[in-house]
Amino acid sequence: MLPILDTKQDKQTQLKNSVVSTLAFFALYDLPLSSKRLHELLLESNFELGEVENTLEILANENKIFKAGTLYSLYAWKADDYRVRQIEISKKWSKIDRYFKWLAIVPFVRNISVINSLSMGTADAESDIDFFVITEKRRLYFVRSVIIILFKLLGIYKNRKNIRDRFCFGFFVTKDNLNLEHLLIKPQDPYLLFWLANMRPLIGGQQYWQLMSENNWLLTHFPNFKPANRLASVKQLNYFLRFIKLSLEVLLWLPSLLFEPIIRRIHINHTFKLAENHSASSTTVANAKMLKLHAADVRAKIARDFAALLARLK
Repeated sequence: MLPILDTKQDKQTQLKNSVVSTLAFFALYDLPLSSKRLHELLLESNFELGEVENTLEILANENKIFKAGTLYSLYAWKADDYRVRQIEISKKWSKIDRYFKWLAIVPFVRNISVINSLSMGTADAESDIDFFVITEKRRLYFVRSVIIILFKLLGIYKNRKNIRDRFCFGFFVTKDNLNLEHLLIKPQDPYLLFWLANMRPLIGGQQYWQLMSENNWLLTHFPNFKPANRLASVKQLNYFLRFIKLSLEVLLWLPSLLFEPIIRRIHINHTFKLAENHSASSTTVANAKMLKLHAADVRAKIARDFAALLARLK
């Protein structure tokens, strides 16, 4: 739990601290929030939307936070930069829409969610498009192989030279390995908390719900968070796409099962042959039930920056 509240403080002070703490995290990215989004992501406190909106107005009137239109932040932001960012975010979502049918037919995928900068709202023109993938049991590396081949053929798979607007698949888990609490870094990991709460499911609403159920510890940090609200971003597969996906799974069920151990060994060996995955900043995980490619993990730095910002605000 983030060390931001004193249980002896009165209710109003607690609410103000929670509002400021939530705004502080997004201030690290120069991103303002609407009152509704802030309420949903209110750290460590459970208050009604009206109470949050009243507190935002009080803090704005006291010049402790900045307000412009319906958005709030700790500091003033550049309106032109914000508009450009929103345009870029819209373009990236449009690109996902264009390639949705290809995402939809990958066999043995049970969920695909948009993560990182695009789901958080911090993406810019140079950002890639990151996905989190839940696979059928004992199919993780088969699925990854299919995704690499397919999206390389489509010319949109991210590589070291081409990043902007490319698809990046750097986080896979199997459907029997959904609890991510063990990935939290100590003593605090604000980024992973906000990362998980801001995930946008694209395919597999039921599996997303299972993911949230197995990570219900998140609600201790965001008591107002309602995973059901995220289901609006799930796209339904039409009959044709469902038929193709099912047909591929039937045809590939046995081959994928037989080849998974071999493919897994190849992928894991390749992953840990890369020097970047042995660096001090690496938190890469590669095993039978999880592949998390994270050679340059900035979460510890974000936690320090977040703590330092909160300390300055006291």
